[in-house]
Amino acid sequence: MKINRYDQFINEEFFKKLFNNSKKKNKNTKLSRVDSCVVNILDFLSENDVYNWNKFLKMSQFDRDVIDKLIDSQVNNMDELREVRFRLKLELADRKQLMEYKDELESEEEYEKCALIVKKLSQK
Repeated sequence: MKINRYDQFINEEFFKKLFNNSKKKNKNTKLSRVDSCVVNILDFLSENDVYNWNKFLKMSQFDRDVIDKLIDSQVNNMDELREVRFRLKLELADRKQLMEYKDELESEEEYEKCALIVKKLSQK
């Protein structure tokens, strides 16, 4: 069966696998490069009072350069860069922006990312 829409992708087993993962990272667990990059960027944004996607897009050139350097130091390829962008948008975007992003990802058949957005929306 070919999956053409996000709704067709979602099933109970998938959600159990994706969201009922009881493995919690303990303090000694080493973060991946992507996780570390996202945490560092979010910390930097927080220190500079950037708490939403709109402010993120309107940052000064200096702030953008700092974020570029954080990314350059921790991201090794385009897949990791896309993952960093996704996670930042997931954290910073408002409900309307997340819905639009979900539609965009659905058209690209990125169903797991769509599911993560749905989970985030259910928490807002």
